[in-house]
Amino acid sequence: MPRMTIRDYIRRRVWWCAALAVGGWLLLPLSAAAVGDKFQPLPMMAGAIMFGGAIIALNWVVKCPKCKARIAQTIGMPVAFQWGSRARVNFCPYCGVNLDEQVPQAPPVEQSQNPIHPA
Repeated sequence: MPRMTIRDYIRRRVWWCAALAVGGWLLLPLSAAAVGDKFQPLPMMAGAIMFGGAIIALNWVVKCPKCKARIAQTIGMPVAFQWGSRARVNFCPYCGVNLDEQVPQAPPVEQSQNPIHPA
């Protein structure tokens, strides 16, 4: 199985957060239409929390896998929503890594043989 590029990694994370945000945003009017004349704040609050949580998650989850800088506001959205003839983002603005490189793999974590003192 081929490894994922940094561009694909960023795109996947932004799309997940965007899907959650759109779901929360759609939950607001759909819950209002579903309850009819009765006002039920719980479904509407759930939609608002889901939308707000997705926006906050976007800022905390979309990071450069090499330097761990949060890049959602700088290049995350242009990388994920690359439509038309706009200029293509090709590098991280913080560490300069090419976005078409493979995602760096984390080194294996050593397991301690002593479960009481795992240091």
